[in-house]
Amino acid sequence: MTDSERLWTGIAVSVFLHFALTLWHPADQPEEAAFRAVLEMDTESAALPGGPQPGTGVESAPQGNREEAEQLDRKRRAYLRYLEDVDDAIHARRLAAGDTGLIGVALCAFTIRPDGTFADVRLAVSSGRPELDASALRAVASASGVIPRPDILGSEPIRVSLHVKYQYGLH
Repeated sequence: MTDSERLWTGIAVSVFLHFALTLWHPADQPEEAAFRAVLEMDTESAALPGGPQPGTGVESAPQGNREEAEQLDRKRRAYLRYLEDVDDAIHARRLAAGDTGLIGVALCAFTIRPDGTFADVRLAVSSGRPELDASALRAVASASGVIPRPDILGSEPIRVSLHVKYQYGLH
């Protein structure tokens, strides 16, 4: 192969690779959910009469009993809406102490009492930065009792694990 043939082969391969790479698009990565809470729930519902354990209701109502099914659906919606409101309250308070330069995620665990206050607030997984961990725990503690707990959820404690996220540009 002559120098001229090697040059034209190199140009052809280069052009081919250039267009192949510009036309190839990697698959979109799924976005991480903005709200993430790990919930521990009993499998029976307090809304069902005679249930062995009171709980938050993850079981379906018996077929044909539309009234019970609607009650369970209302309870599930209220439960998820309440947890989202708790998440919003905690995240709204994480920068209250002026901790705007923090970046990371701390996993906090706590129990919601029947009156909506939080008990057993602890750090489940550290972010690796003590100041971020302390700020996350302050945010959880300051949101305690802020969101009234709906009566439909009953009086059983609700155990929650919540990722408290910090990143630049958050307000």
